[in-house]
Amino acid sequence: MKKFGFINVVLFFLVLAFTSGCAQQEEASSEKTERDTKIESEGNNDSFEPYNFEEHLTISMLTTGSPIPYEDNPVFELIEDKFNVTFDIQYYDRGDFEEYLSTLAASGNLPDIWRFGHNDPRMFSDWAERGAYYDVKPLLQYHPDLEAEYPTWAWEILNPSGHYYGVPEYRLQTRNMLAIRQDWLDTLGLDVPDTIDEFYEVAHAFTHQDPNGTGKNDTIGFSAMGLFSEDGTAWRGGAFGLAREWKDIDGELVPYQAQLDELTEYISFMRKAYEEGVLDKDFMLHTDWRDANERLSNGIAGIEYVNPNSVHEKEAVDVKEHDPNAELTFFPPPAGPDGSRTTPTRSSFFKKVINANVSKEKAHRILAIYEWNITDGYEITRHGIEGIHYTVHEDGTVEKLDAWDEHEPASIGTNLIRGWNELHRAYWWLGEEFEQTLAAHYEMNEKYIWEDDNPALISETNVKIGGQLDAEFEQMMTEIVVGRRGMEDVETAVNRWLNDGGQKIIDEMNELYEEYKATRS
Repeated sequence: MKKFGFINVVLFFLVLAFTSGCAQQEEASSEKTERDTKIESEGNNDSFEPYNFEEHLTISMLTTGSPIPYEDNPVFELIEDKFNVTFDIQYYDRGDFEEYLSTLAASGNLPDIWRFGHNDPRMFSDWAERGAYYDVKPLLQYHPDLEAEYPTWAWEILNPSGHYYGVPEYRLQTRNMLAIRQDWLDTLGLDVPDTIDEFYEVAHAFTHQDPNGTGKNDTIGFSAMGLFSEDGTAWRGGAFGLAREWKDIDGELVPYQAQLDELTEYISFMRKAYEEGVLDKDFMLHTDWRDANERLSNGIAGIEYVNPNSVHEKEAVDVKEHDPNAELTFFPPPAGPDGSRTTPTRSSFFKKVINANVSKEKAHRILAIYEWNITDGYEITRHGIEGIHYTVHEDGTVEKLDAWDEHEPASIGTNLIRGWNELHRAYWWLGEEFEQTLAAHYEMNEKYIWEDDNPALISETNVKIGGQLDAEFEQMMTEIVVGRRGMEDVETAVNRWLNDGGQKIIDEMNELYEEYKATRS
């Protein structure tokens, strides 16, 4: 359950970007206006050629992740030659990505393309209102395959009516699934758990019955990423009826922070797990689901989330370094008291946005590259170039070559734009069986999507103080779990959140919710 506390510095820098930056960009903006007026006129006369690539362009891009080798990379060379462009790529993979974007905006140095992903959705709306993004909707008539690739809701989400600021980026909402040490189950004579009570019994046995046979107290049941992260809370919080963020109850939106009964059950479960050593003692220190995931890889935890498209080359391999007999089994989230099952469900409003200051020629060139990347170029920026990155044998099997890892074509494709394909990491050389297994995992996960009933509505009060309220709320709940406070303080935490501004957030959200429903009735 990611909390969208808005960072005040964003607004500060943004104001600077569109005031102090005006003078230095006035000349460029004037040229852009003149050029775009001409292009628009030509377009209206059916003479504009969006696929005319005679003019060489440099396209700057800011993305996340580790740098990909650029020099002598045949995939980059192919794309650049085809579209007559040169890429200028900057990688920034740190937690302060929002602040970094704001700094670039303040200095007038925003790139041509960047990724809007984990950022606060209010940040997207504010920047859109101030004209930071290029509206690509009028240009999509020239790129029908690109428009058709993504569902209408993905184009529309976060955008004002009639505008498409950015191109949607596919993000599998229900990706991760639970893995359990099958060898530990076999050693202890236990079955894969189906309910939350059975889950706890198995996790308790993994902690106290020496499942790895070392004779030491060196195993735990499960880890966690804090108490309320959407990547890590799902099978627990959702099973007890907690909202992912907001839940429609009798026509009104209710946040998880106000669900006293459900919170009491959930926190009681976690407190018991902590007291009895079933829960990782460092759970409150984890800031990424992979932090908790390492407990499984290191042979310490018996149950944890994994990524189905990479478990075969990560956790399933890593854990064997600690125990050659280790085997993992994957299973659905356990059923809660009322039968609820929820799997980690990630936000799906990721977009690749284009700087509003680029020329129309450049905007079209970018969209053309995107369109190629999800059509004719899709297999190239996924599997690479035949003979360089893979080879096809006479029997039809495909072998990955070392250059694929060196040149990272799949990462290049992802950094450009992801196609709407949940199996984009089912590479040819992994075989049909792997693809079918992966598809089955995702089909299972989709049954247990943890819905957030908030249709991207934003409370002004939540923007201002929501982050602080949530931090204080989780701190108090964590103190209850680790025994520094009593269970009676669950109600204290709920009341404090409500009284310190939470109720105002609820009121504002439901006023917006009523308006939202009225416009769609």
